[in-house]
Amino acid sequence: MMTPSDIQQLQDQPIEQVAEGLGLSVRHHHALCPFHDDSHPSLSFNVRRNRYRCFVCDAHGGVIDLVMHCLGKDFVSACQWLGATGTKREQLQAVTKDNPHHDEPKPDIAYLERLMSRPVLTEAAQDFLFEERKLAPEVISALGISSISYDCPMSSAPHPACFDGPALLIPYRDLDGKLVSVQSRYLGQEDRPRFRFPKGSRCHIFNLNGLKDLASGTPVFITEGVTDCLAMLSAGFASIAIPSATLLTLSDRHLLSTWSAEHGTRFHMCPDADTPGEKLFQQLHELLPTLVRHQLPAGFKDVGAYYAHVKMLNC
Repeated sequence: MMTPSDIQQLQDQPIEQVAEGLGLSVRHHHALCPFHDDSHPSLSFNVRRNRYRCFVCDAHGGVIDLVMHCLGKDFVSACQWLGATGTKREQLQAVTKDNPHHDEPKPDIAYLERLMSRPVLTEAAQDFLFEERKLAPEVISALGISSISYDCPMSSAPHPACFDGPALLIPYRDLDGKLVSVQSRYLGQEDRPRFRFPKGSRCHIFNLNGLKDLASGTPVFITEGVTDCLAMLSAGFASIAIPSATLLTLSDRHLLSTWSAEHGTRFHMCPDADTPGEKLFQQLHELLPTLVRHQLPAGFKDVGAYYAHVKMLNC
């Protein structure tokens, strides 16, 4: 059983180092707030008082509060997490000395905006989108999806990393429609990574800005991956996508729960028929207790495959 002294010892752990242990990137006593869709660091840390406050959403508190709210834990569980993850004061101070902060790279948004300003669909892209996946051309056009035939720089910097071609180029935007990154979807035959983001990209929900145009109470399907989202949109449903079951960020969790509560949105999901898909559904169901589950017919791995099958039967 924890004593008041034990609790105070946990509360006294350096809040910025605990924040980094929670996955937040702290620079100059600020970080992107995990409790709302934050593009400019609004979470401020007061190291003298060992407390945090967001000047946008007014989230605030001490070390234990931060763990509770970031991880969705109750008080006792948050204390146990602090004690079990090795975030002792001496260890945290050693990490700080041995690993000085360095500025992290960010996507070259100005360059990416120019790259995506005039979407082009190559023959390989058209074959994949319209022949193989049977997606609606108007959906692809509305989302500004483009493509490349050959390797293409990810930024205007000297000697930049490249998107592997041939590939789709898929824009990710925030709630206000501002471009935040571009994801490539490799279409070639060589052994290369299927999906790539520019270095420094924060993983976002795809088609997030589509939520703003929906009437209150409109059902929204959450999919795992962009192509499944495109299939749902092509079928006439509102949809957003989590890029991967392993990439559901704290800010994404908070945004979804807040949006559901404030806008009366009922989220739905057809989980992929595999372990990661089931894991994502369970994570989302804990966050969104009203999440409605739909079961895919036997023999289909995901929504995209089922949609393509139905479209082919109706041709």
